[in-house]
Amino acid sequence: MYSTAESTDEDAGDDRYLAAAAAAGDRSAFEVLVRRHGPALYRYARRMVRDEGAAADIAQETFVAAWRRIEDFRADSSVRTWLFAICARKVVDSRRVRVAQPIDDRLVDPADTSAGSDPFASVSNHEFLAALEVALSELPVRQREVWILRDIERLTFPQIGDILSLSPDAARGHHHRARTTLAQRLQRWR
Repeated sequence: MYSTAESTDEDAGDDRYLAAAAAAGDRSAFEVLVRRHGPALYRYARRMVRDEGAAADIAQETFVAAWRRIEDFRADSSVRTWLFAICARKVVDSRRVRVAQPIDDRLVDPADTSAGSDPFASVSNHEFLAALEVALSELPVRQREVWILRDIERLTFPQIGDILSLSPDAARGHHHRARTTLAQRLQRWR
């Protein structure tokens, strides 16, 4: 659906330029934003809703809303944060927030081939990811959202606060509670 290109900190200035160009009607600039941020938005939506189709719809609705409102982008946050905020609202609107979705390969280093050659490591990694999925699904929705945005998408607490309409301290508190709960539930893998 989306390319595997990921956003970096260096892209933030470029994103602002692309958003300004898109606001002026440049569709190709907006397409770059879609390719750059689409995978992360889809991953986030996929973890927050039950099925892949709903996650794809949410990602698409996020970009439709962004295109319609691109001229309202104030650049007081990053384009990535602005898109995640739209996506978070679309997830809530979907009313399918209750079930967490599988963790993807971002938690496992694809360059690490040691698990592929070691059957014990491979089984252990699979069991850990399965246990993590269960533990995440049992977290309160807000804690799960914050944990995913912080530990998977690598956003800062101020960015998470902007996305979820929380103060950075509240985001930090939800993250702390989520990590504490996950550490307790996944103690076997310590």
